[in-house]
Formats: sequence, C-alpha cells, structure tokens
Amino acid sequence: MHWLLAARLLVARLLVARLFVASLLFGVSSHGALAGCDLGQVVGYNLVFGKTIQAYLEDGKRVQGFTGCTRDRVLVFTDGTGVRCKDVFVHEARLPKAYLFAKNRNDMKLCIGDDMYDVAPPN
Repeated sequence: MHWLLAARLLVARLLVARLFVASLLFGVSSHGALAGCDLGQVVGYNLVFGKTIQAYLEDGKRVQGFTGCTRDRVLVFTDGTGVRCKDVFVHEARLPKAYLFAKNRNDMKLCIGDDMYDVAPPN
C-alpha cells in the first residue's frame, strides 16, 4: 500500500507541474499571457524566468521605464536583477513583462512583447 500512495503523490506532482507550464504558455496567470514571441526560436532553451522590466542602466545612470536597448545597456527588473543588451532595438512600454530563455550564460534570449532579443549576463 505504501508504494501506491507514493505513486499517487508522484502523479499529482506531475499534473501540477504540467498545469504550471500550461499556465505559462497559455496565460492562465495573474500576469497575463506569455508574450507573443515565436517560441520556435527557443526550442532547446530553458525558460529561466518571467519578470517585469522597471528601469535600465546606461552611462552609469539608472533611468526609470523602458524604451528599448542599445548595445551594453542593462535592463533592470523589479527584483533588482538584470540582463545586458546585445541587440539594438526600440520598444516602448510601461513596465513590460519579459521572459528569459537560456541554453547557457553565453546563449540567452529575452522575449518582450512579440519580439525576441539576444542578451547577456549584466556583468
């Protein structure tokens, strides 16, 4: 009987994990749907996090808001962590949600809105 209880617990955990992944993919969360990026670009990557961009660091100054990226600009999330831009792009949004996908520290992509960008660790 002990093995049956363990098997049921394992099945329940797997179902919860699947529901969590489905909520990320289909937007059944308090933060809205996963951004509209082409997920085909990140096959083989791991979803590291989904966070809100609060500010950016450039030329030694912290600027509130988000207006896109220039090379080496650091995007700062609400929890104080960040990523460094490798691409140049214009994208204005008020506190946008960003999703980080990574294979390793040298191969990371950030999904913001409908667009996917190459990023690096902040330092």
